[in-house]
Amino acid sequence: MPKTKIIVLLLFVFAFALLCKTTFAESPKNSENNFLLHNSTESYVDFCTGFYLMLDHRWEDAIVFLEKTLRTNPNVERIHNYLATCYFQSNEKEKAILHVEKIAQLKPDDFSIHYTLGNIYASEGNEKEAISEYERANSSVIDGVDKSFVSDMLHRLANSYTKSGDIDNAAKIYEKILDLELTNEPVTIHYNLGLIYVDAKKIKEAIKEFVKAKQYSPHAEPISFYLALCYEELEDYDNAIIELKSFIDYDPDAWLMRINLSNIYEKIKQYENAELEREKAFVILEESVSKGSKGLREYITLSQLFQRNGKDKKAVETLKTAISNVINEDDDAISEVRFMLANIYYEMNNHNNVVVELEKVLQIDPDNHQANNFLGYFFIEQGEQLDRAIDLIKKALSVNPENAAYLDSLGWAYYKLAKEDDGKIIFALQKLIEASNFAEDPEIMGHMGDVYYSLGYWEKAQSQWENALDLWKKLEAEVPPHFKYETARELKAKKTIRNRLDKIKCLKVVESSEKMLESEKKLCVNDER
Repeated sequence: MPKTKIIVLLLFVFAFALLCKTTFAESPKNSENNFLLHNSTESYVDFCTGFYLMLDHRWEDAIVFLEKTLRTNPNVERIHNYLATCYFQSNEKEKAILHVEKIAQLKPDDFSIHYTLGNIYASEGNEKEAISEYERANSSVIDGVDKSFVSDMLHRLANSYTKSGDIDNAAKIYEKILDLELTNEPVTIHYNLGLIYVDAKKIKEAIKEFVKAKQYSPHAEPISFYLALCYEELEDYDNAIIELKSFIDYDPDAWLMRINLSNIYEKIKQYENAELEREKAFVILEESVSKGSKGLREYITLSQLFQRNGKDKKAVETLKTAISNVINEDDDAISEVRFMLANIYYEMNNHNNVVVELEKVLQIDPDNHQANNFLGYFFIEQGEQLDRAIDLIKKALSVNPENAAYLDSLGWAYYKLAKEDDGKIIFALQKLIEASNFAEDPEIMGHMGDVYYSLGYWEKAQSQWENALDLWKKLEAEVPPHFKYETARELKAKKTIRNRLDKIKCLKVVESSEKMLESEKKLCVNDER
């Protein structure tokens, strides 16, 4: 600003201050307008100068005068308000927030300031402080406050509670929104409440909310989906089937509902009905995908159905079509599909493409724990890049340290790297035992058997291998006959275990024969004496 202009502005402000002083002298003493009259005229001149500079959008110049005024008037809301505005406009958010926080201290029962401060914290990603301010706004007097602001505040508070896992308080806030009639979409509130109760495992309460939501929107697929899911959770299969069939009658092309219906039919051992619904879903999906569907879930589900039917090449083609036709810049979606491709290639024994797809996933997200573990374990199986394999598995465990599969991978990796009398084999056993504490898994049992065998504990090895085969048999018995399917990995593991059990039997026969021969030699020696 030119020096001449500043002088003129200051003269104008000084004159204005004197005029205000004369005028306000007749105002009530408790008026906020006379907050500076108890101080010097200079202080008021500074305030007025800062105010007009702010109106002229000269934020930094305004801050100088307003901060000067604040030193002699530290508890005046208006100064903090203007300074917060200037600092925000100057991109000094932290300083701006300090002044808004000061206003909140000065006006502890003011809804608008706590609501505003909550929004600021939320925009900064500070959920804890946002919740605190929204709670203060919620406990403030809201008489006379625009209902749209109260509604927005309560919605934000409920969402914040949900994000932080405070399900009970989130439910209370949604119920308050309904009680105060602060929403034009009660169906959304009842639906959200239903989801909250599902997360909290309060299934009966969830059903009540989904039923209420359905009264407002009888043909909403998500509502029917979760309602059927809740019935299924309570093993009320009759009502689950009724809900799904009712929606399918309304929308015969609802493939997701048909697949859910087939899963329930399987649970109650109505295998023909299950297969019929799955076939109908398959036809719907195949037709939709052939017409260039833009729904990624349709490609993924169709690929899974192809794979279930043993058509791995078709499953791969479907996912590749999804990558080229549906997925654009969505890294999460690309990672998911490429990880699925890696699994299919593994079953097809296409080892090169397993590595290619997993490497692409890790290029997108180096911290993808599933891809890190899969690639690390795969390298161990192939006897390749063993040091890198351990680094990959450790990286997966750094994200999910209690994952039984990852612990098993690490234990198996150390076993493969171990030599005779090497401490790594003991460490391998420790990791495998740790893995078995988190999950009962036949593959972990098989690996423990291998380690015990290497250490010379044949009885323990035999026990682990037999337990692994028994558990596989038990798991297979739970699968419907027409869906029994053994992966290449399972087949290989079972074959290895059976071969090793046969080897132990042979070794025991040899050992027994040697003992008999030794006994016979002793008898012969005694007879000779």
